[in-house]
Amino acid sequence: MFIRKKFGAASVALIAAFSLTAGAALAQQAVVVIEAEPTSMDPHNTTDSVSATVQGPMFEGLLRFDDTMSIVPVLATGYTYSDDATAITFELQQGVKFHDGADFNAEVVKMNLDFVRDADNGLARRSFFRFIEDVIVEDEFTVTITTGSPNSAMASYMAHTSAAMKSPRVIERKMADPDFNADRQGAVGTGPFKFVEWRDGVQTVVEAFDGYWNADNAAKVDRIVFRPVQEAATRINMLQAGEAHLVFPIPTLFGSQLENDSRVSLYTGPTTDVHYIGLNLQQDKYQDVRVRQALNFAIDKDGLIAQMLDGYGTIADSAIAPNVYGYAAQDIYEHDTAEARALLAAAGYADGFSSTLWTRNSTEFIAVAEYVAIQLRELGINVTVEAYESGTLFDMLDAGEGTDMYIGRWSPGTGEADYGLRPNFASDRVPPNFNNSGFYVNEAVDDLLNRALASSDPQEALDLYAEVQEIIYEDAPWVFLHIPESIVGSAPNLDGVYVLPSGNVHVSGITLN
Repeated sequence: MFIRKKFGAASVALIAAFSLTAGAALAQQAVVVIEAEPTSMDPHNTTDSVSATVQGPMFEGLLRFDDTMSIVPVLATGYTYSDDATAITFELQQGVKFHDGADFNAEVVKMNLDFVRDADNGLARRSFFRFIEDVIVEDEFTVTITTGSPNSAMASYMAHTSAAMKSPRVIERKMADPDFNADRQGAVGTGPFKFVEWRDGVQTVVEAFDGYWNADNAAKVDRIVFRPVQEAATRINMLQAGEAHLVFPIPTLFGSQLENDSRVSLYTGPTTDVHYIGLNLQQDKYQDVRVRQALNFAIDKDGLIAQMLDGYGTIADSAIAPNVYGYAAQDIYEHDTAEARALLAAAGYADGFSSTLWTRNSTEFIAVAEYVAIQLRELGINVTVEAYESGTLFDMLDAGEGTDMYIGRWSPGTGEADYGLRPNFASDRVPPNFNNSGFYVNEAVDDLLNRALASSDPQEALDLYAEVQEIIYEDAPWVFLHIPESIVGSAPNLDGVYVLPSGNVHVSGITLN
């Protein structure tokens, strides 16, 4: 059985047990150990969850997601959609200042969104905001975003970490001096912590901002120190030795051994990551839906979760995970080798065929690929596993040349169904350069996605997204595998932290009891 536990062991106060350093002052320094170095201090130029977690205490957006992926206001006090869902208007908080003293207002919102959308600025998150047609300043604390077509998911996009607001002075400096390195020097937001230093391979430090606008969410510790440690065993040893207060991620291999460790408070919970095997539907062997369904029946997902994930996962019963808004469960393809054989025979492949399965070269992904290959070989499907570095694999899939089978992982950072489904299943998102690497084309799916996005009626949109998921699961352009658990460890006296299903860890409220 899985353990579901929120951070907050307030009844356990073990400051005396800490061996970090002597002295009360450093008891207010929280040490967070992460798996990798952040790539940037600029939320508009960041696509990885490590950087987003480090930036989180320094930056705020108009909205954010809470621990259930519900949207909550931050720098906005509220928002309203137009009746036709082509505009969203935000009322803004007043009296907010950036760490450099600049004021926050509607002009700053427009400056941020215009800057990140400008192709000349070359920011990694430009395409994320391509739904925006214009940003209109209504008055000092009211701003409207318009789109070229109806879009009922705009609030979810604006709750994403990449929609954080940067100081206008940072943007002005970059505009005046293209050589200004905002990735290293641009960490100026409105959050409860401000940037102190980033030393490569050693640490990133933030400290409490005494001019923070929201007393209820002000910093509870003096400093947060983020330390990159690549080896999982080392991260765990640091936690057990009292050298770290918060450690993530923790591989599933270590999960069960930490569950009964009194030195560790363990959090496990479902993510929004769906793991799957993509199939290139341009290849003749995958064009018959009976073949695709046979592959789904052929894989023992329960066995995969038990053996590869040490039990920390669930079977993917849709193309999106249960924590994604708009999710609708489907009847899973139970492991049934006889049914798989019958479907292959009916489709003319009683003797199987040969396939190449591409995967990332990490231990976790290769293990799953080998597991899948063994099970498919039982049906006469001769699978050759080829492992590539992630960037290389993504380039190959984006090019859309030579793709056969591939192991994929997808999580919508917006937490809603459109971004969970459209990139992988809409007809206009096939390669080159888009995510629909299986070349899945279904006009009914396209129509339903467009109608759901255009609807300003939440229940109507949910019904349409449910219909899309039913069609996709039946059509089986993927072999639906699993949804892994997220595992995070903390010191027993840590409080105020939560883990988003998307994988980001929200540490702004970190407290040491």
